[in-house]
This record gives sequence, C-alpha cells and structure tokens, in this order.
Amino acid sequence: MGREGYGGGVARVEQVRSWVVLLATVVLTGCRSAGHLPPADLSTGGWRVRQGQAVWKNGGAELAGEVILAIRPGASSLQFIKTPLPLVSAQTEGTRWTVHFAADNRTISGRGVPPAELVWVHVAAALSGQVPREPIRFVSDATGNWEVRNSQTGETVSGFLSQ
Repeated sequence: MGREGYGGGVARVEQVRSWVVLLATVVLTGCRSAGHLPPADLSTGGWRVRQGQAVWKNGGAELAGEVILAIRPGASSLQFIKTPLPLVSAQTEGTRWTVHFAADNRTISGRGVPPAELVWVHVAAALSGQVPREPIRFVSDATGNWEVRNSQTGETVSGFLSQ
C-alpha cells in the first residue's frame, strides 16, 4: 500500500503541475495585448491608395477631414487627417489591428474582431470589402458615398473616396 499510495501521489503532483503550467500559459499569453503594428510602408508593392473626405460624428461633436485608405490583400491602413495633422490612424494586418488617436497620444491594439467602440478599425474593414458585425453597420450608395455607424453609441463616420 505504501508504494501504491506513493505512486498515486506522484501522478497527482504531475497532474497538478500540468494544470499549473497550462493556467500560467493562458494567463501570461492570453491576457497580453497584441503589440502595436508598425506604420504601414506604402512604398512596398501591392497597396491600392484612395483619398476622400469624411465626417466623424460622436455625440454632439462633428469633425470633417481628409481620409486616406490604403488596402492590400490581408492588410489596410487608414488615416483621418485635419490638415496638417493625422487625428486617427487605423491599421490591420491579418487578425491584428491598431488604432492611434493623436490628440491624446493613445494607441489601442489587439487581435481578432476589434471592439465596436473603435469605429475607425471597422471603417477600414468595411471599405476594404469586409462585412461588419453588429452593432456596426455599413451602407454605401451608387455614387460612392458611405457610412459606418455604431448602432449602440450612434458614433458615425461617413464620407466618400476617389476611385
């Protein structure tokens, strides 16, 4: 009995150790945010760049500016500019995304579907041809006008892009 009990104890310790390693792996890697994407290098091949105008409405505030969208397979880069400064930059690469708000020097990054509150990442995705998930809604018309709206918050970005 002494040996059997001892062997069972070793197995239990190994099982507990395995669970601890698994839990540590999940905690240490699963909770880390994805690193910020480096700025897109539009001088490399494959990018299609379009420019236009956009209006960003958030609450009672409304801000008009220029929008620059660059798309290539699996990636996008969008800037909302009020000359001479970029106000918002949104970038995607595969499942990674980054949004930078210049006014408060805040950058948010992640993997997978970005939160609906980060409407600018959804603008880039929608204009790249991806269908957004609720509560994000995208509409466009035959003249090239488009609108991306968060139906929960009312935040809206609307505009047009040159062909």
